[in-house]
Amino acid sequence: MPRKIYDNEKLRPEALRLRRQGLSYREIAKRLGCSVYKVHELISDHESPRSRLKQAIELADRLDALASKLKGLEEQISKLQSFLSNVKMLEGLAGEVLRLRKEVEILNWKLEVLVDNIGWIQGSVAMRLGDDQDGCKWLDGDCYCTCWSWDEKIEGWNMRPDIVEGRTVYRLNVKKHPLICTACSAYEPRGQ
Repeated sequence: MPRKIYDNEKLRPEALRLRRQGLSYREIAKRLGCSVYKVHELISDHESPRSRLKQAIELADRLDALASKLKGLEEQISKLQSFLSNVKMLEGLAGEVLRLRKEVEILNWKLEVLVDNIGWIQGSVAMRLGDDQDGCKWLDGDCYCTCWSWDEKIEGWNMRPDIVEGRTVYRLNVKKHPLICTACSAYEPRGQ
């Protein structure tokens, strides 16, 4: 009978795997369909004390290499966690920026309204004080209102005393306090 030819490179890993599971040479031979001698030939080099020592050294080297790779991976994970933490912080900041942007838009709109109102008030004051036209008929030459008067002088306001029907009253300089003039219901242009 011709001698059977085996592919040792295919059989050896399987024989070693079965041996690590605790099977005997005879049981391995039965599963692989070869002789006990062939099993001995395939795995005996891997079971001798010298071979075991060599395997232990190779295993230790592989473990060292894996430990080094693991350390590198741990460093990368740490960097990634730091990066993700920064990303979460930036996401929070981005949300805050959007909220602030909306608030700025609202403030800009309110500012535009305020500027329009100030422009209207300035125009009204200018008209009432005589900067654009003849002004209000109740203003004297020094811009004191002769329509309204106060019985007492108000602290901090530019007022001057005047005598009306034998008593002292105080007149307000509306040039220095123009907003008072804008609310006046008695405004009448000069010349009417």
